[in-house]
Amino acid sequence: MKIAVVGDLDMATGFRLAGLTDVYEVNNNDEALKALEGLKDREDIGLIIISEKLGESIRDRLSKFNKIVVEVPDKNGPIVREHDPIKDLVRKAVGIELK
Repeated sequence: MKIAVVGDLDMATGFRLAGLTDVYEVNNNDEALKALEGLKDREDIGLIIISEKLGESIRDRLSKFNKIVVEVPDKNGPIVREHDPIKDLVRKAVGIELK
């Protein structure tokens, strides 16, 4: 399985230098959604890496994807959140109601 990356210029450049070839440089949410739509039905893509900033702004659309989408901090660092998204996923997986 391949890894695809959707992010800004700096993120795209970094992953290209790391050897990834399915890298999509985007400047806004619409471009990100267009790139993600193109990746949705590709069977060779198993993991999509997206910048945390983009992921936060298109979260409702990302939840409908049947691929694993991992959000990574961009050059400005992680987004400060009031809750831990990993903890929320674990609670959801084991059936604990989120409040």
